[in-house]
Amino acid sequence: MTSAAPRTAHTAALALGYADEVVVPCVREVHGAVARRAFGAVLGGRVPKLAHDAVAALAYAGVSGGLRGASLGLRHLADRGVGASVESSRRTRLLRSAVNAVMGDRLADRQDPYALPMALRAGGEDVVPERYAFALAYPQATSEVVVLVHGLGENDESWDLRAERHGGTYDDAIRDRTAATPVRLRYNTGRHVSDNGADLSNLLTKLVEGWPVPVTRLHLVGHSMGGLVIRSATAYGVARRAAWTQQVATVVCLGTPHLGAPLERAVHAGSRALSLVPESLPFATVLGSRSAGIVDLRHGYVTREEWYGQDLTARWGDGRLAVAPLPHAAYHFVAAAADLVVTRGSAAGAARGGAAVVDQASASRVAGGHLGLLNHPEVAERLVGWVTGHPAALPAVR
Repeated sequence: MTSAAPRTAHTAALALGYADEVVVPCVREVHGAVARRAFGAVLGGRVPKLAHDAVAALAYAGVSGGLRGASLGLRHLADRGVGASVESSRRTRLLRSAVNAVMGDRLADRQDPYALPMALRAGGEDVVPERYAFALAYPQATSEVVVLVHGLGENDESWDLRAERHGGTYDDAIRDRTAATPVRLRYNTGRHVSDNGADLSNLLTKLVEGWPVPVTRLHLVGHSMGGLVIRSATAYGVARRAAWTQQVATVVCLGTPHLGAPLERAVHAGSRALSLVPESLPFATVLGSRSAGIVDLRHGYVTREEWYGQDLTARWGDGRLAVAPLPHAAYHFVAAAADLVVTRGSAAGAARGGAAVVDQASASRVAGGHLGLLNHPEVAERLVGWVTGHPAALPAVR
């Protein structure tokens, strides 16, 4: 059910490659900026500076060459089967997802085997989106499907958070108390939300066409970035007249930064501040190298038109475009009361005194933090109600 996966040696190779591409240049530039200031304050410091620069250039070239050579060597070893598969344990699978969050756009661009493909998941493996594979992976498939879409740096197993403490997961609640079949997704969260949205639209087309029984209702549930990917997918689906959009009954967004994430804005502001001083400018470059997916979170972008041709590392305005919701689907936005990543207003899809992202969306909140929304007893109760059409009450967002 799975394609060949990268090995742990690939992980080490990526770490060394990142050090060569990002860390060494940062240290070199800081060193150079400090040296220029120091030698500039010394009368007749030109000759010592030239000697210093020559020695420093040789030293950094040696370090960079050593890192590059070691990275290539490890990659060759990994290609020959050295090291365990990164898909062999929950820990290394999560590490792969975290690495994709940081640099997944670059990994995808160079077709690196470490880049995660978007895939439906069952039993810790990718499911080929074809009828025979669906029948094997979901032997008790029903005509209603709930698709769970995780957030930044997470994976399909993130929905198992504190499962023992809570007595189960959303999957368990859906299987035990509704007529729907839960399906989990995994994807590269470092790519643009809009790119993932387009791919999800295509994947949902394959799901509906290849599902073992005719799909009558789809329910889409997203945590954090996952909610943006879902909204992006519906926009692409409508534009392409995809049949699956007609089956969507419910869209649930848990802690989704519809209006942007303040943490990403803080990083952006910090990067701009660091760029003002020569000695700290290289650190601004490091911050500016964060993935496209992370940058999209600053303002809650869901379409290509919002970022294409724009220098988002230098842009302050939000530039967000209105995206029409599915008129026949019920939208439910849930915020966490103690969320330090996404504000209540952003999670509710409506700033104070501003226009709502989805006019008819219900907005509610639960106790806890951002990650707690991955497996929350109150949300599970509400989710069962939304799927069955008998929702329970939750406190409204204030």
